Amino acid sequence: MEQHSKTFKSLGDPTRLRLAVMLACAGERCVCHLAAALDEPDYKASRHLGVMRSSGLVKVRREGTWMHYRLNEQDQLVKELSVLLRSLAETDPVYAGDRQRLTASACGTIAQGEQEAPLPRVLFLCTGNSCRSQMAEGWANRLRSRDFEAYSAGVERHGLNPLAVKAMAEAGVDISSHTSKTVDELDDVQFDLVVTVCDNARESCPLFPGAVKTIHQSFEDPPRLALGAADEREALGHYRVVRDQIRDFVGKLEVTRNRDDG
Repeated sequence: MEQHSKTFKSLGDPTRLRLAVMLACAGERCVCHLAAALDEPDYKASRHLGVMRSSGLVKVRREGTWMHYRLNEQDQLVKELSVLLRSLAETDPVYAGDRQRLTASACGTIAQGEQEAPLPRVLFLCTGNSCRSQMAEGWANRLRSRDFEAYSAGVERHGLNPLAVKAMAEAGVDISSHTSKTVDELDDVQFDLVVTVCDNARESCPLFPGAVKTIHQSFEDPPRLALGAADEREALGHYRVVRDQIRDFVGKLEVTRNRDDG
């Protein structure tokens, strides 16, 4: 049931719903074609597709330097949803227009974005991808989306911390659609920079192929700081302190593209 909840939640964003309809109608498609159909940069489409992948809604396949996505119709729920998604393209002009642009993009009649230099990719890594790395990804998406693509993961999977979600929401950053994942689930993504945000992650950090730079910036663990809190209000104070420290760090983070994937 939890997985089904994640699948439905990933469709709650209008852009992700448009992507799902396109994939239901067209089958597997390259991220460049999907982005062109949305009239959005590749990195924005990739970010949405990453959420959809984490929820189990889509599968991904690498071909050369490009990522190709398809609905995960091996899942019975997704298979049944695809029928409904296809019907939307027949009845709603927005989805019908997306479908037409996707077809045109695949035929090469509109710009596909291949000539744009891909943004650097940054992975924020902590122990359980529950709090600190999720905050870092949220801040990066809010403050630095024009500078690099942000991802987060953990050495283990502990689930998204609800107080982290609440503290970020207070600052105007919505991470409620994020999901907790391990670094192994991102093994098809080539990173330029890995930032470990806790000491345990630094000690357990796996080896990454290629010219991946790794830096360490440790932040205190909000759940540990809040262990003695009398109530949620007091606990949130600890989350806010770490939240703001991460914001300042992400805002000044220097990132360059090191990978050679075309």
